[in-house]
Amino acid sequence: MNTKAEKCPICGNGDLQKKIITETFEYKGKAFDYPNYIIYECPECGEAVVDKITLKESGRAIRDFYREVDGLLVSSEIQRIRKFKLRLTQDQASELLGGGAKSFARYENNEVIQSMALDNLLRLLDVAPHMLSVIQNKYKTLESAMVISISGKYDLNQWKMVANYG
Repeated sequence: MNTKAEKCPICGNGDLQKKIITETFEYKGKAFDYPNYIIYECPECGEAVVDKITLKESGRAIRDFYREVDGLLVSSEIQRIRKFKLRLTQDQASELLGGGAKSFARYENNEVIQSMALDNLLRLLDVAPHMLSVIQNKYKTLESAMVISISGKYDLNQWKMVANYG
């Protein structure tokens, strides 16, 4: 919001007043208090508009709260496993473990909550990081697929079978 008082977008009458509060969010019966939550409140109708920066920052904190309630790894744990246990960049982790381009950047920046399947995979790799080689070798096997020709009574130029072993 600007330093100049803005009119309420709801009633159009009151000048919005900045307030710093502690906002409580609830999820699945659990409560989370977010301090220094900036709102702009209308003295005429009582409606409030949340500050844009506060909305973005609180959204990230709320997603970690959801993760905790749901028993998922929080963003800092995801980053710790990726960087220090697996020694992967965000792009490498996205490519090897799935989730799409830039997915790990989104998980670690709290823009997106990871799936239960990815969470379970990360927990396993946290305990046994050497198992990452199984996933890395999967791609090597696919690249070196064998071509097997059917011989005997068949014309070799007509029949070929490509087999993937991996």
